[in-house]
Amino acid sequence: MKNLYRAVLAAAALLALVLAAPARQKVDLNKVAGSWSLEVNAGGEFYYLTLDLKVKDGKLEGGLTEQNGMFKDAPLAAIEFDGTTLKFDVTIPTPPDGGERLVKTEMKLVEAKLEGMLTIADLGLSAGVAGVKK
Repeated sequence: MKNLYRAVLAAAALLALVLAAPARQKVDLNKVAGSWSLEVNAGGEFYYLTLDLKVKDGKLEGGLTEQNGMFKDAPLAAIEFDGTTLKFDVTIPTPPDGGERLVKTEMKLVEAKLEGMLTIADLGLSAGVAGVKK
């Protein structure tokens, strides 16, 4: 009888936790979908990129292009958008030697603009990035 009481009590507690958890709202991915002009400020050196994002099967996918042709449509990985913060990884050729490196990017959507940082851990480099939708 004690075991039955404990099982019912545990099930009730679990049900209460599930019901008390906030409902997960669906994020509007279209807020960031589209083509973005990005400006990267790496210690006074500026780089200009185009970020293309689209929604496919309920997820974001896209690519990154450098305006002078250093790379085109580099595929994005680990794309996340929570309604405010956009994160993604991309492997692209980077200065100083053009070697391919992983770049992690995190930007906040603020008044229809993207603002944040990109980090290249291999170089110990972080740079500011800002963008506007084309």
